[in-house]
Amino acid sequence: MPNVKVCLWNIQNYGQESGRYNGAGLAVGNALRNRFIARFVHANAIDVLLIQEVNQAPETALKDLRTQLNALYAAGQRDWRVSWCGSAIAHRDTDEATTAADIIYRTGARTEGYAVVWRAARATFRMIRGLYPIADGTTPSNVRSPLNISQRGRPTGNNRIGGGREKFSATGGFRRVHTLPYDYDDGTDDYQLMAAWPKLNYPATSKYDAMGIQWEKARRPAYVVLKLADAHDTLCPVGVYHAPSNQVRSSWGAFMSGLARELYAVNGIDAHNIPEADQLVALTKCVFGGDFNWSQSQASWPGEYEYFTRDRNRNYRGGAQCSERPLHTAGDAARRTTVQIVEGVAHDQPITGPNTADYLRHKIDLVFYPTGSGITAQRIDLLNELLVDGARLPANRVYSDPLQQTDAYLAHMEAQVANPFNYWPQRMAATGPEQHVEFKPRHRPKYKKWLPVITGAWGGTFTNWATTRAQFGAGAVTDARRAAEFTHIFISDHLPLVATIPT
Repeated sequence: MPNVKVCLWNIQNYGQESGRYNGAGLAVGNALRNRFIARFVHANAIDVLLIQEVNQAPETALKDLRTQLNALYAAGQRDWRVSWCGSAIAHRDTDEATTAADIIYRTGARTEGYAVVWRAARATFRMIRGLYPIADGTTPSNVRSPLNISQRGRPTGNNRIGGGREKFSATGGFRRVHTLPYDYDDGTDDYQLMAAWPKLNYPATSKYDAMGIQWEKARRPAYVVLKLADAHDTLCPVGVYHAPSNQVRSSWGAFMSGLARELYAVNGIDAHNIPEADQLVALTKCVFGGDFNWSQSQASWPGEYEYFTRDRNRNYRGGAQCSERPLHTAGDAARRTTVQIVEGVAHDQPITGPNTADYLRHKIDLVFYPTGSGITAQRIDLLNELLVDGARLPANRVYSDPLQQTDAYLAHMEAQVANPFNYWPQRMAATGPEQHVEFKPRHRPKYKKWLPVITGAWGGTFTNWATTRAQFGAGAVTDARRAAEFTHIFISDHLPLVATIPT
């Protein structure tokens, strides 16, 4: 059966140009990272990639990713396009964000946005252009961006929870035969159709912001809409969200995102495939996920995710009736979606175990899709994809090139540190090139410690520089530690989520 494969991936600080990610000022980090991403996308037959944590100036990196992707395909199949945007509505007096000037990257705690990378000439789907031109850029430049910012939701109201805090919850419902939510009518003791979907606030991302949720400067989901080449020309939104890191706010973010309109209805399109602002159609298919920063705990399920998973009905507890991956009932290791290479209270103890599960940490990335829609999804364990021992050996060594190119960079770094005519505040150690970094803890004096020049998303170290270099240079890693190290170098500490949509 023909299908469309979409990938939701938090690639930390994607597009950033800095010494931490490029290594002592060399503009190679994004190129190395893109080598790996492009081969992952090609090997897994991805059609649409939605990236979270995109830097404010990602154009150079995204254009390079597009170039590297096209290079992996035959001449007639080089149809990749990219577009990017911010993640928050800039001003509270904006009733609806309709231009790029209405969207910002700074969300209180962080500066980040979203990007979509997609194929334009696939027979299985057509990408619908965005409802409004809110993107900062698209390549090729003559293409209209498909990006949208989620702005509306089911009707919501304040419910008191523990400690006197307020928490938003639904006061309406949704039925597939109708396209608008319901408002409660005291006279008829029933829920009635509303005239419009309400503005949907989200929690702030910073602990320095006021408690509560807000319309402006709060990170919210982005989405694109696919027109599937099936018997019904089904419209299928694909949305992604990066919730706040703060635990209280992350739980609110997970809770609120389950009320996003794009889980229930989406703008219809006219005969020319142009979205219509005043027309909504009910959804039978959608994909919604991302980094919720809130653990997938069996004990609290569905908890903050209840509006994703509860059945569609008219009462205030009705939800989007979605299934989730990874399953909340799966084993602990199967639910972990981030990669670590060090552990301990101070996050400074190298892991050296032989199992890939030893290197998996948080259980915070999820993807949802309507139950019964035929959609399937999975978490891709990059560590197992990278390993080439025994039965896991890729037939064509998919990742040999990015491994070898990374080794060439490591060799360059080693030579620079060892060059007596260059002054670098680095030294060579068993763990590779290190730099003396100054830290200033709160209410404590400054201190310095040696950290690897190549630190990856969470920082860390190489357990054996020579072994790492040897395996990378051979284009094949053969143990879990080296796979985890490579995942951290310029790439990401999150695992990708891939959904398959039948057409």
